[in-house]
Amino acid sequence: MGKERVSREERMSEIQAKLEAGVREIFESGKYEDYISTMSKFPHYSINNCILIVSQCPEASHVCGFKKWQTDFNRVVNKHEHGIMIIAPMTYKADVDEPVFDAQNHPVVDANGKQVTEKVTREFQGFRPAYVFDVSQTSGEPLPTLANMLEAGVDDFETMRDVLIAVSPVPISFEEIKGGANGYFSPAGQCIVVRNDMSQLQTIKTMIHEIAHATLGHGGKEDKWDRETKEVQAESVAYWVAQMLGLDTSEYSFGYISGWSKDREVTELKENLDLIKTTADKITADLERELSKKVDKAEKIETEQEKVSQGVRKKIR
Repeated sequence: MGKERVSREERMSEIQAKLEAGVREIFESGKYEDYISTMSKFPHYSINNCILIVSQCPEASHVCGFKKWQTDFNRVVNKHEHGIMIIAPMTYKADVDEPVFDAQNHPVVDANGKQVTEKVTREFQGFRPAYVFDVSQTSGEPLPTLANMLEAGVDDFETMRDVLIAVSPVPISFEEIKGGANGYFSPAGQCIVVRNDMSQLQTIKTMIHEIAHATLGHGGKEDKWDRETKEVQAESVAYWVAQMLGLDTSEYSFGYISGWSKDREVTELKENLDLIKTTADKITADLERELSKKVDKAEKIETEQEKVSQGVRKKIR
């Protein structure tokens, strides 16, 4: 048993080294520079506006205003699209009556002893509704990407999919998703939705990614991480689990992780490495137990069928 555990630990260490090296390579390539220069043009929104955006468009990935899509990205908003409402800051001027004071800061009064006032123009900060659009609502020049969609098949795909559904902490459904999202975990709805038209490998990888979000409690009461850290955590777990299952998702995962990281050191990965490893190990162990159950069940059914066949043969004799 001890030897098997050491072997597993060595495998985990090997995966960690591959993950860190693969992400580092993305940062050192010109591909990353092109990507980040484009992404830097997208505006940053407050936490309240992020909540508003997600509540109206859960699959939103990159959003900005109608004109900005045209001027900065050579894309246009499609006809009949409805904007996503956010709250935008605004300044406005207004004339107000203010009391007058003398040089000694004493109130100036008129002949009747009433406080003298004067009209002054003041600038105020306010808010107004504004509308933004997700990239899925636009058409035009493609945005650069670091993550390439996985196109490969998976041996025993149906079994792997069913086992992932079984170990997921929340229900998983497969649906059409508008926009660029391959899937999402809804903390409020306590469910996972996965795009229903992807390759087998991309489907399995996305399922693991969203299961990682749910397992890590992202979006829950105890959630203390920012969005970048959550995405790095979930995709790192997905890569780790896929590797343990003998599946290679590096073509997608390395670029995805580097795209979400805030710096070239991938601080989110390094600071959360123990949590990522522990979560990946837990999901892998759950999968192995579930797969073992399926194998035992299949063998039991095969044994029962063999007994029935033997009984039939005896009767024929």
